[in-house]
Amino acid sequence: MSNAIEAQMLCKDFGKFHAVDDATINIKSGCICGFIGKNGAGKTTVMRMLTGLMKPSRGKILVLNEKPGCISARIGFLPQNMRFDENETARSVLSFFAAVKNVDVSESIQFAKTLELDLDKKVKDLSPGNQRKLQLIVVTGGNPELLILDEPTAGLDPTGVQQVREIIRLLNQRGCTVFVSSHILKELDDLCNQVIIIDRGRILYQGPCAKCYEFETGGLTDTICRDLKDQVNIHSTADGNLLSAEIEKQSVPDVLQFLFSKNIPIYEVRRSGFESLYNRYVREAAQ
Repeated sequence: MSNAIEAQMLCKDFGKFHAVDDATINIKSGCICGFIGKNGAGKTTVMRMLTGLMKPSRGKILVLNEKPGCISARIGFLPQNMRFDENETARSVLSFFAAVKNVDVSESIQFAKTLELDLDKKVKDLSPGNQRKLQLIVVTGGNPELLILDEPTAGLDPTGVQQVREIIRLLNQRGCTVFVSSHILKELDDLCNQVIIIDRGRILYQGPCAKCYEFETGGLTDTICRDLKDQVNIHSTADGNLLSAEIEKQSVPDVLQFLFSKNIPIYEVRRSGFESLYNRYVREAAQ
């Protein structure tokens, strides 16, 4: 499968401040890739460079096999803050942006109906969730191959968050690659099949979301963890009696068999999801 985004050794400096530092990113076509990090970690800066709105200080970028800025019709970008004339109707907003993009507005109107958006309401009369719907419809006009969404659920209530999440899934099912940033761990864990962790401008992790399991045991030692890595080839960490292992589901029996062979009691096994993975990488980066 080809990559929708390839960025090699990407850097962005603001004076002496390194906002993005040697970031290498590869996002496969057809996936939903989450982008997670603290506020100020560099997420928005990376996204602006990928869309061509900001030039990198160093590094190479290919988006859909072309340099950023050459392919605006094939990508849709939703920034954190996108404003429309509040006195315009949703229908007139869609018509305006369709004309700017030189695309048929009828598809956007049909998409709005699918999402049950009242096209005759003025922007100021739309709820925050419906305003976000309108923004997503605007950026998907012309059926782009790639969507880059910068915290699309920021400021929404739980219902709005669920609606936006379902829209992203729907767009992905239509064949669109989605690169979405958020600072909400659970949101990305539920939505994405790939995730990238960034901290202080550096990429800490890139890979599947759900590959972390926790084993509550009756006692662990550093030697046990080293042996687990050497014998089973699994990366794990121990915190008291809790063993965290980066594994897929099918590897859980291998860990259990190893622990049994060492006569270590096991009281519970649970999938910890992305939160444990994120916390471990950020904690190790701070050391």
